[in-house]
Amino acid sequence: MKYAFAVLMALVLAGCAAGPDYTTPATPPAQLQSLREGGFVERSPEAAWWQQFDDAELDSLIARALDANLDLQGALARVRAARAVFTGEKYDYAPHVPLDARYTRSDRQQPGLGDRPVDTEQYSLGFDARWEIDLFGHVRRSVEAAHADLEAEWQALRSVQVTVAAEVARNYFELRGAQRRIAVARDNLDNAQRTREQTRTRYRIGTISPIDVYRSQARYKAIEASIPPLQASEQRAALRLAVLLGQRPGTLDRELKPARVVPYAKALPIGDTRRLLQRRPDVLAAERRLAAATARVGVASADLFPRVSVNGFVGFISGSTADLFDFSADGARAWSVTPTVSWAAFDFGSLRARLTARKAQADGALADYQKTVLVALEETENSLITYAKQQAQLYHLVEQAVAAGRAAELAGVQYRAGSLDFLDLLDAQREQLAVEDAVAVAQTAVNVSVAGIYKALGGVGQPEHTEMVGLR
Repeated sequence: MKYAFAVLMALVLAGCAAGPDYTTPATPPAQLQSLREGGFVERSPEAAWWQQFDDAELDSLIARALDANLDLQGALARVRAARAVFTGEKYDYAPHVPLDARYTRSDRQQPGLGDRPVDTEQYSLGFDARWEIDLFGHVRRSVEAAHADLEAEWQALRSVQVTVAAEVARNYFELRGAQRRIAVARDNLDNAQRTREQTRTRYRIGTISPIDVYRSQARYKAIEASIPPLQASEQRAALRLAVLLGQRPGTLDRELKPARVVPYAKALPIGDTRRLLQRRPDVLAAERRLAAATARVGVASADLFPRVSVNGFVGFISGSTADLFDFSADGARAWSVTPTVSWAAFDFGSLRARLTARKAQADGALADYQKTVLVALEETENSLITYAKQQAQLYHLVEQAVAAGRAAELAGVQYRAGSLDFLDLLDAQREQLAVEDAVAVAQTAVNVSVAGIYKALGGVGQPEHTEMVGLR
């Protein structure tokens, strides 16, 4: 009864843990000023956000990336590792009972038996048991820290998932944008070729000077020279997409043939932005790391107090193997219970130094969390304002492109009729090329900014990857 009462009291005391109890920092909801720019609706996308572009190739690329991306696989492995550590820490609540088999042989003098050494042998087989009674929360705080680490790794995994989807979309849009710019340049190259032939014809009949011939040739070559850098941009995006999909660079070249992508031109569904800080995985991961650091302050605090454990043995001990396995022999049966108290009473300087270090690490984790919150707000504000301004820019560029195209067309008619100077024709054609190229750049920027917004918002409407479900 006395032993049972002692165990009961130990369990009651185990509910008291040293160190601070963690509370989540009070963080006000996000209030985004850039929403005033318009073009957004506070509802979540009806499907995964990238499916709003109705692009089967984009859907396929992102799906394959979420299956095979190596950053994602590494994050997944870290979640599994953290889960194993957490499971191991939880086992410290219960006794550890390993199977123990020993053989001991000694040759020494025995008191009262003369000077002659006595040769003895001892065999033992049984179960050792060790149980730490968690009086001051050493085990409890260790479990809390491991659990917070697991949740932090889970959120880090979600953050990688969001980033991978956004990066695939960004590189895909940049690839299509480069392809579109190449098409614009080639169309203008064909136009420059026709102008060059017309200029040569007029020079042969003596209606213009050779200067116009050289100017037409220079313009043709300038357009021709603009294509290789665009091809390099196209190739870089294709190589990057292959790596994001966990493949060798170049394996997607045949698949990514030129195709048009329509710029996003609808009100963008972005969900409830007031929940931004409760949704962004990097913010949630930083908060969990703060929880883990706080729990480790408790572990270091518990080290200042005595640690109580109970060691025991149940099994068989004998001087010969024959008697050891004769389970009916009372002399072979053995058990022991050994309560132990250990206390680093003369090592307080080292323990307090470790406690100070843990407190400093918790302060650093709090600063990291606060910084992550600010960066999240900054990134989201920037992404929203960028999208709104790029939409406005695209609208004006499209109107300019219509006017520039009409001006170039009229200039060509007047030049062929001989009523317009060649320099005026070149100016009109250069402006047309520049504006058409700017439109292609702006269309790409709008689509890239959509991916940036959903990344900043923590992947609104983005489902969890199927292989990740159940990892918690």
